[in-house]
Parts: sequence; C-alpha cells; structure tokens
Amino acid sequence: MKTSRNSCPLPKRIFPPWQPTPTQYRTLEENKKRLESRSIVTRPISPEQICFPLAAQAARLLRQTDGRADEEVTLLTSAEPEKLDAQRWLELNRAGFGGIENGLHQRLDISHNDDRCRIRTSPSMFVWGLFSRLSNSLFMEWRSHQPHPEHLTTTDFQSALAENHCHLALRLVLNQHPSLKPP
Repeated sequence: MKTSRNSCPLPKRIFPPWQPTPTQYRTLEENKKRLESRSIVTRPISPEQICFPLAAQAARLLRQTDGRADEEVTLLTSAEPEKLDAQRWLELNRAGFGGIENGLHQRLDISHNDDRCRIRTSPSMFVWGLFSRLSNSLFMEWRSHQPHPEHLTTTDFQSALAENHCHLALRLVLNQHPSLKPP
C-alpha cells in the first residue's frame, strides 16, 4: 500500500515541513507494523539563554506513532549547528547516541531518575548533577572490588551502603583514608 501526504494517518499539519533543511528534518517509517513519524527542529542557543553550561544547540523532537499519544521532548547538545545538523541529530537520537544510553546516561536515568528530575534552577541543577555523578563514580569504584562486577547495579551499591545502619557509608565519609574495598 502506497502512503502519500494526503493519506497519512498522522495529523496533516506536522512540524517540520516535508522538505528537509539543515535545522528541520523528518522521518516516516514503519516500526513494528505501526507508522512512525519523527520530526526534529533545531536552533542555535547560548548557555546564558537557558542557564545550561556548554549548550550550543537545542532541539524539539516530536515522535508520532499510530495508536499512541504523541511524545515531544527537548534536547540539548554542546555540538555547534555546523557540526550537527537536524538530520544527523535525528539519526543519532534514533540510534541511542552511539552507546551513551548504555553507559553513564543509563545509570543516571535509571538509578537516579535523571530524566524525571524536576529541578529547574541553575545552582540546584549543578549540585544535583555533581552529586549524582559523584555517586556514580563511587559506584564504579565499589563495583570494581566485587566478585562479579558485571552483575551489579547502582541500586545494589545503594543497598550495600545502607546495610548495617549505613556502616559502609559512614566509614566512607568519616575515615581519614576512605575505601570502598570490602573490609
């Protein structure tokens, strides 16, 4: 069955327009037997405009799938528009940013609920980011001393710190030479 602009089950007016530009791009594909549209609109920004360090570009991504509610997300990057156009950004987003979702970002998102964070002020975002990354670094150190590190998660680390009335956590904070190695 051939799909044309007029027969598309998605809303007729969708951003961006059908013709791609360096700041607008759209894909239309079948995914698990459902028609899926991904549209992205980008624009250059400065860190001062949005109070986010190193931000060079922002984007709105709209995902539309038959039978599901539309999903719109905002994306930020430090990549300049000349180095990352709308088409490439959409491709990277679709592919999971080449491993980012499998590393630090996944741990922050799953264990620290980073994507659902409701902090909106710059100083608070900085402190939250600092402590969540510190926690992640401590987890990685702790995991390296465990018998089967490949099976451990950040939640396991948090549970270990809380065991025995937070003995390990207090030892880490109060010792002159802190260590996450088992005693």
